[in-house]
Amino acid sequence: MDTNKYSKLSLKNKITASMVGFFVIILSLVYFIIIPTIREIKDISGAIEAQREDLEKKYIKSQKIRQLAQNLKEIKPKLELLDQIFINKNRELEFITSLENEANKNQISQKINLSAPQQVENKNFQKTNLQLLTKGGFIKQLRYLMNLENLSYYINVKLLELFPASDNEQAKADSQRVLPAHIETNQLNMLINADTFWN
Repeated sequence: MDTNKYSKLSLKNKITASMVGFFVIILSLVYFIIIPTIREIKDISGAIEAQREDLEKKYIKSQKIRQLAQNLKEIKPKLELLDQIFINKNRELEFITSLENEANKNQISQKINLSAPQQVENKNFQKTNLQLLTKGGFIKQLRYLMNLENLSYYINVKLLELFPASDNEQAKADSQRVLPAHIETNQLNMLINADTFWN
C-alpha cells in the first residue's frame, strides 16, 4: 500500500521533485565543475599576464644589451686610441725608445728625465713629469717637435724654451758636423717640460 502512495504522486509533486532534482544537479555542476574551472582560468590568466610582463622586461633588457653592444662597437676604436694615449706602466722602455728614435731620426742629441709617477685624485691613471733637453740645429729641433706631436702618446707640454748652445757646445758641434757648413751652423738647446699620463 505504501508503494502505491509513492507511485501515485500528484503531478504537482512530480514537477516539484523534478525541479528540486534539476536545481541540485545544476548546483552540483556549478560547484564541482564551473567554479573550479573559473578559478583555473583566472590562475592561468594570471600566469599568462606574469609571463607577458616577464617577457616584456626581458625584451627591454635585450634591447638595452643590443644598444649597449652597438655603443661598444662605436666606442671600441676610441678606446683603443685612449689606450695608446696613456703610457702603460709596464712599457716604459717602449716610450723612451720612441723618444730616442725621434731624436736619432732628426739628428739631435737628447737627455730624458722622468720623475716618479703621481696618482691623480679620483682618477685611474698617474701623471709623470717628463723633461727633455735636446741639442741640435733649429730646423732639426722643429722637425723633432712635430714628430713628438705625431706620436700616439699624449704629452702635455707645459714649458718649452729655446736658447743658444754655449761656446764650448757650439765648437764641439762644429767639429762633429757631417753636413756642409752652410746648413744649420747655429746649435740650439731646447728644454721641454711636460706631463705624461700612465695607466
